[in-house]
Amino acid sequence: MEVDIDKLELRVFTAGPAALVARMCDILRIPQIIDSVVEWDPKNCRLSPGLRAKAMIINILVDRRALYDVEKFYQTQDLEVLFGPEAGVMADELNDDALGRALDKIYACDLERLFSMIALNAAALHDVPLTELFSDTTSISVAGAYEGGHGDLFITYGYSKDERPDLKQFLIGLVVNQEGLPVFAQALDGNQSDKTWYPQVVKKLEKVFSPESLKKTIFVADCALVTVDNLDLFAQKELKFISRLPHTFAAADLAKEKAYQEGEWVEAGVLSERKGAASYRLKEYLWEIGGRPYRLIVVHSSALDEKKEKTLKKSWEKQRAELEQQAKELARRPFACRADAEKAIAIFERKHQAKPFTFQGQVREEVSTTYARPGRPKKLDVPTKTVTYFAEILIQEDEEAQAREKAKAATFVLITNLMDAKDYPAVKILKEYKQGNSVEGRFRFLKNPFLLGPVFLKTERRVEAMAFIFQLALLVAAYFEYRVRQSLKNEDRPLVLWKNRKTNKPAITALLDMLEDLAVAKIGPNRYLVNHHGPEVIRTLELAGFGKEIYLKPSCTGG
Repeated sequence: MEVDIDKLELRVFTAGPAALVARMCDILRIPQIIDSVVEWDPKNCRLSPGLRAKAMIINILVDRRALYDVEKFYQTQDLEVLFGPEAGVMADELNDDALGRALDKIYACDLERLFSMIALNAAALHDVPLTELFSDTTSISVAGAYEGGHGDLFITYGYSKDERPDLKQFLIGLVVNQEGLPVFAQALDGNQSDKTWYPQVVKKLEKVFSPESLKKTIFVADCALVTVDNLDLFAQKELKFISRLPHTFAAADLAKEKAYQEGEWVEAGVLSERKGAASYRLKEYLWEIGGRPYRLIVVHSSALDEKKEKTLKKSWEKQRAELEQQAKELARRPFACRADAEKAIAIFERKHQAKPFTFQGQVREEVSTTYARPGRPKKLDVPTKTVTYFAEILIQEDEEAQAREKAKAATFVLITNLMDAKDYPAVKILKEYKQGNSVEGRFRFLKNPFLLGPVFLKTERRVEAMAFIFQLALLVAAYFEYRVRQSLKNEDRPLVLWKNRKTNKPAITALLDMLEDLAVAKIGPNRYLVNHHGPEVIRTLELAGFGKEIYLKPSCTGG
């Protein structure tokens, strides 16, 4: 018996993680908070800016299409499930023009304040700690001329952290808590310096937190934080910090030298559960910089970063080539006596003694015979013998010196104004600093195709507003990851990812991968979840605080 498909009213939706992202947006109240701040007229705008922002977040985390193709994406989505039947959203209402106008409306408000409102609401909802804040910036490359004059954001060439110096860029500054959950985000000019950004962050956070709570917070950042002006600022504001001391401060090299001369390091061991993780040893000093005392912690890591090792090898190769050239030139220079040649060898060795090479010098004699008059000598002519001396130097690698350079390259110095060594021992300071990887992990995701596709937007205003949407998408993904990880802490078995990989700390991208192939078949009024590849996919939804019903029942909140 043949089945009439048309009578069945069958439709299949390529759902992926869309329904989960939609529910996360609703739980974090992203559409509602946006609509409460952004100026818009419901009479002239059927779909609110908050709902359209939610639509862009779903698209970014699910489909990774450019903005102009969002309408096509929603033609294959179950709009009732994502936005609720009462919203009556149609795919053609999410075209590029409509979304662009929504970005214009969103841009008109204080984006930084709006993001912090949403982020702090999410933090309060999940009761997450904000006792440590980690901050950094990254560059986002864009295509287009962007000549300026259409917004506050200056899109221009600058130091490209994603190695695209051929493209203009803007920066995103991000502040996260110890769990890697965003607290503050800001779009920055493409040539903004990290050193000058940190004072801006302090001023912005003073508007978000009370002065008392900021004084209780520990700021953790990379070495760009440590400048004379920034140290003065943190002292003036009585703010606590942990950072890496840059080599622009003489104390960094002096502390390293002192640590290697004294020895007697304190073993801190391995700080990560990751296989093959580095082990650390520490040496601590009290040091005065700019008239104020700080704790300097010299840290040696057993793992030499691959990039640093390549840099060292290139440096050694270059040094050897230069030394051999200089030795070649010296070997061509004649000396009248052995003493002068030996002196030249000694000068060469003394000049290059700090380099990781050994020098074996020897004096070569060259005897030449001459006669008093030109032409063929006669039998009675007495020859005059002249001895010329040449300085020759053999250059070889000094393995011990190179090993010391490797060790120093794997050594860095932390600086902090947390002076109570009892409450904050050196190993705890190092652990806090290493947690800064949480913001770097968020940046890796921010640059991942899961979040950032090509940015083809007409004006700087829209780019800045779209950067705000990217930040919200990151916030949604970060809380999805956080909810799953928190739930796994209460379970006695790990989550099994694709290819049978087991983990108690799944990353955002892995979790989104788990849901990528989910599809929904709708037959008449009923929906059925298909293609979910086993119970671990459904378990992922449950660990996030949901279940498969979020794909089968229309949203009640609608966004």
